[in-house]
Amino acid sequence: MPILSAYASRTRRAAAGVVLLLAAVGAVSVGRAEPRDVASFLADAKLDREQRRVLEEPGDWGNDKTSMLIRVLAALDVPAPLMLPWKEQADDLKVPPAAVADGLVRVRGRATFVDRLPLTDEQALLAGGKPIDVVRIVAADGVTVDVATRRAPRAWPRAKPIDEPAEVVGLPLSSAGGARPAPTGWPAQPAALLLAADAVAWHPDTPLGRLGMDYALLDTVKDGGRIEPGDNPALFALLAAAGRPEAAAVRGLQLTTDRILPLIDPREKWFAGHRGDAVTLTGIARKATRVVIDEPVRRRQVGADHYWELFVFADTPLLRVNDRVQDDYPFVCCVRSLPVGFPSGDRIGERVSVTGFALKRYGYPLPDLDISSSQGDKERRGQRMETALIVGGTPEWIVATPPVDGRGLSTIFAVLAAAVGLVLAFGAWRMTRDAKQAEARDRARLPDRVELPDDRR
Repeated sequence: MPILSAYASRTRRAAAGVVLLLAAVGAVSVGRAEPRDVASFLADAKLDREQRRVLEEPGDWGNDKTSMLIRVLAALDVPAPLMLPWKEQADDLKVPPAAVADGLVRVRGRATFVDRLPLTDEQALLAGGKPIDVVRIVAADGVTVDVATRRAPRAWPRAKPIDEPAEVVGLPLSSAGGARPAPTGWPAQPAALLLAADAVAWHPDTPLGRLGMDYALLDTVKDGGRIEPGDNPALFALLAAAGRPEAAAVRGLQLTTDRILPLIDPREKWFAGHRGDAVTLTGIARKATRVVIDEPVRRRQVGADHYWELFVFADTPLLRVNDRVQDDYPFVCCVRSLPVGFPSGDRIGERVSVTGFALKRYGYPLPDLDISSSQGDKERRGQRMETALIVGGTPEWIVATPPVDGRGLSTIFAVLAAAVGLVLAFGAWRMTRDAKQAEARDRARLPDRVELPDDRR
C-alpha cells in the first residue's frame, strides 16, 4: 500500500506539472495572439534565458535539467505559422558558438549519432508520453553540437554510428555539457553547445533530397485516408520542391502496367519503402480541381496561392474492383499548375504525363448508389477507393494533332467530291469513247453479211 501511495503522489505531482506547463505555454496564445519574435514568445511562456538558467549550471545532468528541457521542447512545438517565419530568420551558428541567448540558430552538417534520452515515469508523463532523442551533429565548420528534439528522423538507427546530412534550427541552451543518452555508446567528445529543436531535418542524396526536401516530414504522413493535418507539412514541402527549377530535370520511374499494381494494392505496403520516390504516370485526366492554399505562410513556402488536384486514369492489367471489372485505375495528382489552355472541372478527358513524388496511399469514400438493371436492383453503400497520391510540378499535356474546324472540313469534302466527280465524268467519257472505237474496229473486221446455215439442206 505505501508503494501505491508513493506512486499516486508522484503521479499527482507530475500531472500538476503538466497543468502548469500547459498554462505557461497557453498564456502565449491568450495574452498575445502572435508574438513578434522568439524572445518575446519565450518571455511570455516564462522560458527566457533567466528562467532556464539551471541548464547552464556546471555539473552532471540531473532531473531538474531534464524537467526544464521538457518544458522548453513543449513550448517549441508551435504551429507552422509561428515556427516557419522564425526558422527563416534564424542566423547560422557562428564559430566559436555565440553565447546562449533567446534566439534560434541554424546548423548544417552531418548527424553522427542519435539515441533516446532516458526519462522517469514522472518525466514521461510531463512530456506527454513523447520520447526525446538527442542527435549529435558535426557542423560543416567542425563545431560539434547536441540537439534535443522530439522529432528525429525515424529511419535513422538509434544507439549506433550514422553519417547522414542534417540541418536543424534550434534554441541554444547550454555550453556546459548536455544530456547524455544511455547506455554508454554516446560519443565521448563533449559537444560545444546543446540545442533544443522542434525537429531535425534530413536531406538524403536522392532526387527529392537534392531539391531541399526534408525527409523527416514524411514520418507524420498517414496512409489510407484523405489529406490530414499530419500530411500537410510534407505536402507543402513537396509542392515547394516540385517548383524549383532543378525539378524539371528529375526523371521518375515509368509506371507501366506491370509496375503500377504495387502502388494501388494496400497489401504490398509499397509506400513504406518508397515514400518520396520519383515516378512518372501517363493517363487520361478526368477531373481537375483548383485547391486554394489558405495560410499565408504556406503560400510563401510554395510560392503560389493554390495548387491543382488531378484525377488521372492510367491503364492497368484487368482488375476487379468493388465487384467491377476494369482495365484502368484513378490516381490522385497534386500539381503546382496546369499547362496553358488546359481545361478544368469534372468532365474533361485529356491525356497527360505527370512526373512527381509519391506521397501516400490516398483513400476516399465512393458515393452511395441505387442501381436498377434488368438483372435486378442493387445497392452500393459505404464502399471506398484507395489509390496513390503523387505530388508534382506542371504535367505534360499530350495533345493529338489538332482537327481542322467545321468550315475547313466542309471545304475539303467539297473539293474531294468535285475531284471525284471530274474523275468519274472523265472516266465515263473515256469509257464511252473507247467502247465506240472498239465497236468500230470490231465492225471493220466483220463480214458484210453472215450466212446462216439452212436446216432444210
